[in-house]
Amino acid sequence: MNRQLIEDTIRQLQAEMSPVAGIQLDLSPAECERMLAVLERHDLEYDRKLHLLGIYSILTLAAERHMECVPHHPDLTRNILDGDYLYSFYLQFAVKCRELDLVAYLAPSVKKMQIRRSNGDFAEYNPAAGIDEFLLQESGQRSRTSKAI
Repeated sequence: MNRQLIEDTIRQLQAEMSPVAGIQLDLSPAECERMLAVLERHDLEYDRKLHLLGIYSILTLAAERHMECVPHHPDLTRNILDGDYLYSFYLQFAVKCRELDLVAYLAPSVKKMQIRRSNGDFAEYNPAAGIDEFLLQESGQRSRTSKAI
């Protein structure tokens, strides 16, 4: 199931991503483990799992590309542009998947991480934790709504 989900996610992201960007999505199951564990803890439809794994993957790749931005590196410009493209693609993909509430929820942590990195703090960023918190909050709200009815 996880392998199929990863393959379907990569296929969907590659279909959505501009071929001009020239970015290959090479995600291994090991890179997706954190997010796959989050998805297993929540009762979600397959399409939503696909969308959330896609969002996680894009954010992870964008952060990785920006982490590779070392002065005087021959691919410095490429890494900056790839990271920037991936962050904008994340927003585009999330909007298409109707995950605007998730984007709003993650926005402060994504911005803080970007600011920390611009100041030389390259601490690991884990979007899976933020997505898990969002899903827990979302399920809590659904639970309260159903109890009220």
